[in-house]
Amino acid sequence: MKDTILASLALPIIFTLALAQAGKPKADQEREAVCRRVPCRPAKTLKLKVSETEVAEFDFPRGPYVADGYINVLSGEDVNVEFDDGADGLTNPRYVEKVTASEKTVTFSLSLREEGTILTVKNPFARNILYDCLIQHYKAQRLQKTTIIPVESGLVSFEHWPYPITQVVISNVRYVSSK
Repeated sequence: MKDTILASLALPIIFTLALAQAGKPKADQEREAVCRRVPCRPAKTLKLKVSETEVAEFDFPRGPYVADGYINVLSGEDVNVEFDDGADGLTNPRYVEKVTASEKTVTFSLSLREEGTILTVKNPFARNILYDCLIQHYKAQRLQKTTIIPVESGLVSFEHWPYPITQVVISNVRYVSSK
């Protein structure tokens, strides 16, 4: 089931193409089951300006913002993720539409600019955080791992790619080890 959730979060374009070929009803049912448990974004068509004269369009099916530890942010979105902060570190990530507990909510924003794509991450915690990040270049169907820098305590970090990014998938949000 975890693979199904990752596919519905991370690979909507591939997922949509695969559905056309086999297993569409089952995949739709599994995605709908996830969406009964957690908030989901509606299906949408994402338009990315990839040059002065070209706009690329991507159809994303209805899918979760956050499910089973995976955070999905599409270009143009701000996604607020509230965490529990306990003895085991940051746990129980969940999407919140409005920030009501700013001291435990990380905001991820993905925006396209003339100079490329910027991922902005706001860290409200008293310790630095780190996370794993996969990106999808607008010309690629697969996600690729990218390196990121830790987000310092109480600050905002900016990750930059010099090309359009369709989406990012973030996981394993954690405190930076003090070792």
